[in-house]
Amino acid sequence: MTLWGSTFVVTKDVMAAFPPLTLAFIRVAIGSALLLPLAIVRRRRAAAGASLPRSLPWGTLISMGLVGVACYYFLFNLSLLYISASQGALVQSSIPAMTALVAVLWLGERASGKRIVGIVLSVVGVLIVFAGDKPGAAHASIGGLDGKWLGNLLMFASVFAWGVYTSLAKRVANLDQVVVTGCITAIGALLLLPGAMYELAGRELPRLTLAGVLEILYLGAFASGLAYLLYNQALKDMDASQAGVFANLIPVIGVITGIVFLGEPLSLWAICGGLVVMLGVWVTGSERPATAAAVQSA
Repeated sequence: MTLWGSTFVVTKDVMAAFPPLTLAFIRVAIGSALLLPLAIVRRRRAAAGASLPRSLPWGTLISMGLVGVACYYFLFNLSLLYISASQGALVQSSIPAMTALVAVLWLGERASGKRIVGIVLSVVGVLIVFAGDKPGAAHASIGGLDGKWLGNLLMFASVFAWGVYTSLAKRVANLDQVVVTGCITAIGALLLLPGAMYELAGRELPRLTLAGVLEILYLGAFASGLAYLLYNQALKDMDASQAGVFANLIPVIGVITGIVFLGEPLSLWAICGGLVVMLGVWVTGSERPATAAAVQSA
């Protein structure tokens, strides 16, 4: 969540050079280039030792690559053309509620009282963080729709995509997560490639500074590669709705990176809200997953 929380500021900066689909493709392709070779090696070793099924669940993996990689990053990048980074982080605070809703309706997970308290606390904390925030000015209207509304709707669509992705990821949580993550990032990159080629057709390639190159490498290697691997690994040990609550750390980290890199002042609202978010995450994280408890009791 720390890696993902920092992407609002970094993406907003890089978007000045790259259109949304192209930037999404580049960052996912970098993550794929790092993970896919490792995934291939681990898959071959596991297959030789008969520790993995002979065939991977390609239907689920393709769905994860489409919904949680290609669609998510396209919607995320496109929304930041119309709203500020902080406003985008505020909309993404609804990830836990959306993830829990999808998990309960689709996976049949139990919505315990403790989990509900954790979700409510973390959402309240996010609202406190942004209570005094003043988002940047919206763009002009697009097709009669205010740019700010369009940006918020696009960001919320990315939230829904992430909730679906998390539920899909639970289906393959028992597999080697290096293999899973390498596959879905490669699939996502392939799905984004046609759109990136369309955006770049007839355009000159942007000239990047050293800082721009480092930002893209950060988005690809860490925020797209390592972060997905850590998240998928975490889903081996917790329910999807539990994991979703940790997404409330994203806007808090967004505030911190704004302070460090943009010189934004640290307000009392941000301090209090961050503490409430951490409390909500702790309450939810302290609940033992039903699956783990069942295994131990058995």
